[in-house]
Amino acid sequence: MPAEALSATVERFNGFATTGVDEDFGRGESAYDKYYSDPTVKPNPSLHTIDQGPFYAVKIVPGDLGTKGGLVTDERARVLRPDGTVIEGLYAAGNVSSAVMGHTYAGPGATIGPALAFGYLAAEDIASAKETA
Repeated sequence: MPAEALSATVERFNGFATTGVDEDFGRGESAYDKYYSDPTVKPNPSLHTIDQGPFYAVKIVPGDLGTKGGLVTDERARVLRPDGTVIEGLYAAGNVSSAVMGHTYAGPGATIGPALAFGYLAAEDIASAKETA
């Protein structure tokens, strides 16, 4: 995404957060949005300004969720053998790994956050391993 387009998008979104009205997607209007929002955020608990970094951007495309299984990992996204020992150099995150939510699925997009978090943890682990090598 070009930097100018990203900047304009964030500026537009922050305007929605300030007024409390999401003109693009109506976030915060449904009972579902209200239930899963942060009640401390005003005027619309589903919208908060994007103003404190660091920020990361990734391209996300629609896909089909096909399984609820996956590789078992530890807290650093390292893949584990059946006996619980680490397979050195093998990491898993997102829908390729066992879900942090167990056998449930909270809804569309619920696995994106954990995928980003565990991808970040895997990258940190890889970087720290290179520093000590």
